[in-house]
Amino acid sequence: MEKPKKEIVWFGMKLSPEEKEKIKKLARVQGLSQKEAVMNLIESSLVEYEAAALENTLRDQVQKYGGIIDSDADLSVNKSNLEGYGSSSLS
Repeated sequence: MEKPKKEIVWFGMKLSPEEKEKIKKLARVQGLSQKEAVMNLIESSLVEYEAAALENTLRDQVQKYGGIIDSDADLSVNKSNLEGYGSSSLS
């Protein structure tokens, strides 16, 4: 069974000789083609971006609950909070 061919699209951009040299150097150091080196950077950047976006979303969802309880940080500090639980002689 043959693998379906991926559609290929042209994406051209103008680079300075210095920018092109940096891509060549990165590829050489990583032992990859220039395309693979650039695509690896893009993929890792997207993963970082998506992780940060998820973290921010979770923080935003939980943040609305911050400070809604107005009480001592530790409810056991005030013994009246424990009335009716366990031993009746709290001192």
